[in-house]
Amino acid sequence: MKTRGRRSALAVAGLAAATALALTACAPPGAAEPAPTSGSSGEAGGTLKVGYISPTTGNFAVAGQEMVDGWNLYWDLNGTEVNGVSIETIVEDDAGNPETSLTKARKLVEQDEVDVIVGPLIANTALAVAEYAASVGVPNLHPVAASDDLTQRNANDLTVRTGSMGGSQANYPGGEWAATEGGFDTAVTLCADYAFGWESCAGFVQGFTQNGGEVVEQIWFPNTTTDFSTYVSQIQAAGADVVYVATAGGAPGPNFLNAYQGLGLDSSKLLMNCCSLDQGTLRAMGDQVVGVKSISYWSEGRDSDAVAEFIEAYKEFADGKVPGAYVAGGYMTASLVASVLEEKGLVTGEELVSAITEYTFEDSIFGRVSWDDYNNMVGPVYVREVVAGDDGNFYNTPIATFEDVDQWLGRTPEEALAQPTYSQSFQGLE
Repeated sequence: MKTRGRRSALAVAGLAAATALALTACAPPGAAEPAPTSGSSGEAGGTLKVGYISPTTGNFAVAGQEMVDGWNLYWDLNGTEVNGVSIETIVEDDAGNPETSLTKARKLVEQDEVDVIVGPLIANTALAVAEYAASVGVPNLHPVAASDDLTQRNANDLTVRTGSMGGSQANYPGGEWAATEGGFDTAVTLCADYAFGWESCAGFVQGFTQNGGEVVEQIWFPNTTTDFSTYVSQIQAAGADVVYVATAGGAPGPNFLNAYQGLGLDSSKLLMNCCSLDQGTLRAMGDQVVGVKSISYWSEGRDSDAVAEFIEAYKEFADGKVPGAYVAGGYMTASLVASVLEEKGLVTGEELVSAITEYTFEDSIFGRVSWDDYNNMVGPVYVREVVAGDDGNFYNTPIATFEDVDQWLGRTPEEALAQPTYSQSFQGLE
């Protein structure tokens, strides 16, 4: 567990100033230059070597490539030199396999001598790499990985979640919304049967039940599922007011929706997680998902100068596509690294992580965000509804916003960490 005390946050003001982007070449779209601190301990000039691990082949290839694309987009826009420091990135494909990921991490550290590792994406690969990186004194930045324990039981001073939230954290407000503003009394859940699914479900279940809702049934599916017809029949039989669905992204989102809508079930009763209704699903489903709701820390339809600039930049980069959460996480991570280099020069190790976690952004591409004592992002979570844009794309647009969501789900850190880890049999209920 982390023991270092929280330093005072470094406020970053004026984040809507578009001119600042061109001047600083280090802030997120629409962001002003971070306020200076008292001196810098970094070296003048030099090179920051970055090892970037992501599954660019295999089942998670689309998400993995988008995570890399977000990182590359930032440097394409701003150049790979910041305050005299050159950025050198070495990308390694782990195909979503923990053993491969660990092998690639060792190669990056021991042969390529990188200063920092970014990624990987999948929960079990991220946990393995974070443990290794900490053991050899190399910072590990996570643009997408949602494993709760990255910033809870396994937290350390060299691991920071730079562009996402924990699985339970990001879904707790969805349960709260469903039981209150959504007006639903009963729920059935369908979640992937592994850590990310357990944590996502646990967040929703706790938010729902703590606000008076009743979960009538929880259904679990293997992450390799392609045919959801059996699970949709179980959902129909449960007869609940709302259906919460959590997948890990990719094909399961469209596959589930095709099965659900194929049986003629009411899409207005659906509340899906971030990944199941990310841009990949929206592109695949089109008009079929207009009006479907989801819960996420990323909302591409949010009315924000920072978001608008980011979307326009990505459209040019990616042939008119709208960025999803994986792209946003990669981009945010690059912008944080650049901000630190601009302010401090070449810094590495714990000093790099500490500098990142001192920032508070009033309107980043995710909204108002900061970092807690466990190096986890604290920020807004959005209940979103799919709308068709005038440009032919589809956007997850906020209908409700929960600000300053932390990872403890209404508990103290000590109370949360004393609980068992989430599983089918433990969803955080008393």
